[in-house]
Amino acid sequence: MIVTLPDLLDRPTLQSVRQALVGATWQDGKSSAQGKARDAKRNLVVPVEHAASVAAGRLVLERFSQHEGFKAAALPKVILPLKFCRYDTGMGYGDHLDLPLMGTATGGIRTDISVTVFLSDTADYDGGDLVFDSEYGTQRVRGQAGEAVLYPASTLHRVEPVSRGTRLVAISWIQSLVRDAAKRKIVFDLAQVATSLDATGQSDEQARIIRKSQFNLLRLWAEQ
Repeated sequence: MIVTLPDLLDRPTLQSVRQALVGATWQDGKSSAQGKARDAKRNLVVPVEHAASVAAGRLVLERFSQHEGFKAAALPKVILPLKFCRYDTGMGYGDHLDLPLMGTATGGIRTDISVTVFLSDTADYDGGDLVFDSEYGTQRVRGQAGEAVLYPASTLHRVEPVSRGTRLVAISWIQSLVRDAAKRKIVFDLAQVATSLDATGQSDEQARIIRKSQFNLLRLWAEQ
């Protein structure tokens, strides 16, 4: 399930994130890759412990906690610290898979979901599409500034080379309360329908039934 959230960051938050990254220390992204992914990776990253990364990441995490669509799609149990990545002209990231387990200061997590938050206006760069390859075909995402895309961490994906300008994104990985992507999609679909019915104000009983099913499935499937 690939989910796009067009309104994750509002304009003031987006500007605050960008401002927090001014003067940040950027280093070769290969330092955070393993195995053959190192050969495919050509970008720059801010170390997650850098003050700029911590400040900017806090702003994005706050929006994660407030955004109903994000919470419904991810059902997050643990979210790793945000990593900020920059792709200048000629940079990209070839086909790769994200690691199934990643470490934190308090231990490792299972990476169920990967998330990319777009921080650059699309007019500021060419190329740099995020491309997913799966059994259902190829899908491209070129997000507007402030938009986020969530996708199963097991998905083969790449960032095509930037041919002009600079592509700036934030990325992270999530361990979900619901491990299985197909089950997460069912819960998310029910949440979307219930929210849509709530918005109309004309189908209260149907909305309650759907919301009841959403909650009961979450009780069945959630791992604490």
